[in-house]
Amino acid sequence: MQRIDHAVNLREMLEARETRVSKQQRLLRGYGLPLLSFTMNLAGPVKRGRLGDLLFWTVLDSLRESLGEMLVHQEVLDASTGLEALLVCDLPAKALKVLAVGLEESRPAGRLCDLDVLTPEGGALSRETPRGCLMCGGPAKVCARSRAHGLEAVRAATDALLRDFAAEHLAASAVDALIWEVDLTPKPGLVDREGPGAHRDMDLELFHRSARCLRPYFQQAVTLGLARRDCMADLQQAGRRAEEAMLASTGGVNTHKGAIYAFGLILAALGGVLAEGGSVYRRAAALAAAGLPPDTPDAAARIRYDAGGARGEALAGFPNARRAREVLEHSGPFAALLTLLSQVEDANLLRRGGIEGLEFVRSRAASILAGAPEMYIHRLWELDGLCTARNLSPGGSADLLALAKLLDSTRRIWEAA
Repeated sequence: MQRIDHAVNLREMLEARETRVSKQQRLLRGYGLPLLSFTMNLAGPVKRGRLGDLLFWTVLDSLRESLGEMLVHQEVLDASTGLEALLVCDLPAKALKVLAVGLEESRPAGRLCDLDVLTPEGGALSRETPRGCLMCGGPAKVCARSRAHGLEAVRAATDALLRDFAAEHLAASAVDALIWEVDLTPKPGLVDREGPGAHRDMDLELFHRSARCLRPYFQQAVTLGLARRDCMADLQQAGRRAEEAMLASTGGVNTHKGAIYAFGLILAALGGVLAEGGSVYRRAAALAAAGLPPDTPDAAARIRYDAGGARGEALAGFPNARRAREVLEHSGPFAALLTLLSQVEDANLLRRGGIEGLEFVRSRAASILAGAPEMYIHRLWELDGLCTARNLSPGGSADLLALAKLLDSTRRIWEAA
């Protein structure tokens, strides 16, 4: 990865433009198909930053998904002069332009993306509606030529757009991770698509509703982390308000109290990484150390059995969530779930079944994990029946599995840092 926050000069930018044009012509001649050229429109001499890179990769992922098999060839350039992508598409140029403009206008920060469409003959298609100025909404080209608003004002507005985008994007990823986890089926003793497990007051729709209501809190957590390191007091206040919103949406049922704590820490830490770099896990651990232990239903069991619980996991830098993310990447969700069930000192299991209940789930999960992967689902169904009969629900492991999914979906951020 090229250096970020590094100023480039006019000569470097002109050379990058010449190189891009040469590549465009080569691809147009070689494929005879429309070409989409994607660059970032960032004012000033600094063309790379973590926030801008996040927007680029997110939009590029959306492009790839939208194009599907119509994407014939792609080239991505990672340079200090800016990230660039060239996409050869088996799609009429006008339809490709409609897709490109739609992506630019789908989010406020899309204003910072330049998605140019070239015809097979090399001509560029213009937008039907000229792009508006970032500052005043007038014609962007006129304001740019006259330098009407000043570089510092434009850069401040750009930074605000990028920060808002990051908070919205990561909050959506967090909600998706929670919904992915509850939808995963089967899970022993836990709510899934087939039933409530060991819970009489919960169902799938309740969890979906609860996850969606937490989106503003997740967004605030990222924003707090972007703003400053010492945000734990504000984060805990936001977490308490999120718990109230959750209980209001579920009629008083605790669906995501543990997730509010863990996700808030990781999201604030991700915001800090985007702002300053560093380790997301060390940042999360530092935030946990600065705050009070979470007030969760398993607190008494955690103290009784001297278990670390959610705070212990956070203070250690989320080792179980990190391990589960690696397993998720290489072996899939059921292997990740079983890894957690076999290793986590789940305070929720301790509350419901004591040491005996915890060891029962751990040993059964370890036995399944040691067997053939093609038998995982069948044997998880069996364990689900046993856990439900014993009123055992590994809620702590479920939170960590969802967190592993969030970490996996945000790996570009923390791996690059």
